[in-house]
Amino acid sequence: MLNKQFLILFLLPVQLIAQNLSGKWYSSFRIAGTAQRIDLLIGQNEKGATVDLVFPDLDTLKRHSTDQVVVNDTLVAFSWTKRALKFDGKFIASEGIIRGEMQQSGLDWEVTFYRDPQPVIEIKRPQEPNSADGYSVREVQIPNGDVALGATIFFPKLSENGKIPLVIMASGSGPQNRDCELMGHKPFLVMADHLAKNGIAVLRFDDRGMGKSTGVFQTASLKDFASDINACVKFIKRDKELGKRVQIGIAGHSEGGMHALMVAAKNKDVRFILELASVGTSGKDVLIRQQYLIPLKAGLSEEYARWNSAVFAGMCRIISNYTAEKVQDPMYTFLDSMYVLAPQEFRDETEPMAFKFQIMLFGNNDWMRQFVTFESKDYLKKIKVPILVVNGGQDIQVPPTEALEGYDKHISKRSRAQSKLILAPDLNHLFQKCNTCDIQEYGDLEETVSPFVLHTMTQWIKGIQLD
Repeated sequence: MLNKQFLILFLLPVQLIAQNLSGKWYSSFRIAGTAQRIDLLIGQNEKGATVDLVFPDLDTLKRHSTDQVVVNDTLVAFSWTKRALKFDGKFIASEGIIRGEMQQSGLDWEVTFYRDPQPVIEIKRPQEPNSADGYSVREVQIPNGDVALGATIFFPKLSENGKIPLVIMASGSGPQNRDCELMGHKPFLVMADHLAKNGIAVLRFDDRGMGKSTGVFQTASLKDFASDINACVKFIKRDKELGKRVQIGIAGHSEGGMHALMVAAKNKDVRFILELASVGTSGKDVLIRQQYLIPLKAGLSEEYARWNSAVFAGMCRIISNYTAEKVQDPMYTFLDSMYVLAPQEFRDETEPMAFKFQIMLFGNNDWMRQFVTFESKDYLKKIKVPILVVNGGQDIQVPPTEALEGYDKHISKRSRAQSKLILAPDLNHLFQKCNTCDIQEYGDLEETVSPFVLHTMTQWIKGIQLD
């Protein structure tokens, strides 16, 4: 059945659309830390109004037609179903603009289209280094079985006599390049530059399947990612230029902190650890809690947040009790029962089969099975080296209070003397001083890493006593 908007569209005189809205419209906006421009081409054919999209700054995207088009004297709406992009806007005749809300991948933002071409918005990232003054830069390939990791080493030029610290940077969940690039920020580049300029060497590497690293990220497990870090440790120890000059540490952000613990518990060449916004409890506990906090902070209802958390709690329980071959029936039975209980706002947007497919795809793999059964205490009790723990007080991805309590409870006696636990009250998961402190804000903030965290990392590393 046609909805009212389509009926209105068919009843409009063709010349009304052409006179007010046909032709080219221009927009420029920022979303997820990147500057974007989209042009609209509004026209008509025998079926009614048409809207095509043009991306002037993206060579890989040419002109694309949209569907579910609504254009009349006040409304402009369309969808690009293939890319899950939607726009609902209004034509404001007094200003000669089209303004509305665009949605994609769980994000929504305001976009205004004008008749005149719009300039690209400048994205400011004042902490990104302009030069490598004070340190040398070396590009290397690190072997790990059938995988080769592309990496960069910053080494201080004015290093002191004797051994100096070298930090291996370990990134969090999701495929990352060596800069840990996310929403227009490059936190690992900023950290590495700061550390190197303060006499601390740094190795950063592309995750497998990213940048200059080979391998496949999507099929890798938690153990695979830990093995990549271990390969970096071995590479440094065997390297003629570095092996006898450095004391090796690992700085793991978020899930990267889990990898760091896994490596340090077995490899005695790791002499110190930085756990940055990482997990002091278990993977399961963090996942369940974040799936409550994230939707709540995004403005969804308490009912939605509690239901969402319950879905992931059930998923964790089932994948922990069933093998990959036997998990489908109990998982689908559970998800069918949860779909019935879902808030109406969720059921309006998601079909039952799509819901089940997404959860199964997310949960039924080696990485997730290892993630939900990960317990930090199993590794902390085996580690004897100093540990710096920093968690942001506004972190909704790794809840800080529980994380710090877990570290405090399980850090070994040998580690404790030089270890330090810090809560940074105003910082989010990326260690930015935040305002709304939701995930969408990450890219809107100019700050990449809090100077407090950079200073804390540097002073702690330089202050610990390494044998």
